[in-house]
Amino acid sequence: MPLSFERELTSIQPEIIFKIFGFHIANSTLLIFLIGFGFFLFGILVVKKFSLKPSSVQVAVEMVYEKLIDFISELTNNHKHTKNIFPVIAAILIYFVISNIITVIPGLSSITYKNMAIFRTPTSDFNTVIGVASAAVIIINIIAAKTIGIKSYLGNFFKFKEVVAGFKKSIGEGFISLIDFFVGLLDIIGEFAKIASLSFRLFGNIYAGEILSIIILGAFAYVLPAIWTLFSSFVGILQGIVFASLVAVYYSLSVSEGKTEK
Repeated sequence: MPLSFERELTSIQPEIIFKIFGFHIANSTLLIFLIGFGFFLFGILVVKKFSLKPSSVQVAVEMVYEKLIDFISELTNNHKHTKNIFPVIAAILIYFVISNIITVIPGLSSITYKNMAIFRTPTSDFNTVIGVASAAVIIINIIAAKTIGIKSYLGNFFKFKEVVAGFKKSIGEGFISLIDFFVGLLDIIGEFAKIASLSFRLFGNIYAGEILSIIILGAFAYVLPAIWTLFSSFVGILQGIVFASLVAVYYSLSVSEGKTEK
């Protein structure tokens, strides 16, 4: 029997499961809460029990920590910068990796309420990815301003000193500095473009992956869905790494354009 795509394919909009005090709670939001609760339990039940004599779980966590440090260090090529943005990049990377692969758990996406799936991959909801992208860009800009100094940071966008210095040298230098000044203003638009770039890249890949999964699972029954599930999980992990890497690179570019205030 052919697939009924109108009914089977995942809607581009999340489904509203219920309301709390007038606020809509979508199925993607419920999975975010579930992931957050999982992190909370992990911190309470596992991290608090870390000791000088590590258990196998602690060793695994420390290995992940060291790998993340090395990974971010390779992107920033600066120990201080790595230390500054590690909490942000590590949180984004771990959250997105888990969000992108958690629906692989058998039966999780099959739980329904009023014919609606209770849980949906958070990153297949555009609200989630644009929210995280916006927060990430804002935070890395705040950290960059703190790292190189607010004056040097704002100087990346508002190049008044360069214009004054240019006209002091010559008229030609002055007009060239004016061009640089307008380019600096365009960089402000570039910050908003980063949000769009990060959001659409991640959302497009994850949402398209869910659509293809439904099509393949509906058309084939056994071997191919299993292979596709593994491939989809790999892509989900890769997209999380790409997202976190781009945020780290954006930060490195922000701090490299200014000079640290003394």
